[in-house]
Amino acid sequence: MLDMSDIRKKINEILLADVDQATSTLASATMVETFAEYDYEELYTDIFVMVHNIDDFYGDQSHPKAALLLESFLLESLVLLKRDPEVVVVESGDDYVRATSFTPDGEAVVHLFEDVVLMNTMLELYNQALMGSGLETIDIGIGMATFPRMTPPESDFGVDDRDDAPLDEEWGIDFNNTAMRLALIANSEAFDVIIINDMAYDMMEDVDKEFFTSHLEASVIAEEEMTIYHGNIVANEE
Repeated sequence: MLDMSDIRKKINEILLADVDQATSTLASATMVETFAEYDYEELYTDIFVMVHNIDDFYGDQSHPKAALLLESFLLESLVLLKRDPEVVVVESGDDYVRATSFTPDGEAVVHLFEDVVLMNTMLELYNQALMGSGLETIDIGIGMATFPRMTPPESDFGVDDRDDAPLDEEWGIDFNNTAMRLALIANSEAFDVIIINDMAYDMMEDVDKEFFTSHLEASVIAEEEMTIYHGNIVANEE
């Protein structure tokens, strides 16, 4: 379990540091492969954490410490996902963190969802610090989508930003970028900060139906012909 007291300590260090001495710690774009060989049914789950208001942290009127706190949140999210033994690839940039995890069963999907809850809990701490300092808060959406491994026909390859990805990847690729699309609409007037697709929800519901039916709300995106589940769940432990 991530110790939130460590997160608070890092936040306070940023707030108390001299702006001239504070430095950015997040690379503009990184990808880390952490995969191993698997012999189980090949179901994977993507997480996509997207910052919706990146311009508020790097514009002419932005405060340097606000940007450092945003970068710290993204870095801590990246570290959290890299430490998960079932995560096979992690990628980050200035305004996002994404990961793909091997999730052959409902227990594995629930475990990955716990990472989502921890990131959302961290977000609350960072936003409390930003708000207490009179700075712009971080507006993010978190998308999570489970999918089977597949190789698309060559004519269909290259959806969105994945057109440079090789076909022989050793982990599953969602060529529809479902998690990213869910993160884009998350934390809006219509939906809560966390959105998951129906496959992820169905697998988690098999593990703990009472919890997930009471904490996640179903919605239908008609134009996508997609049922999604959304909520705002944070961890109780500090």
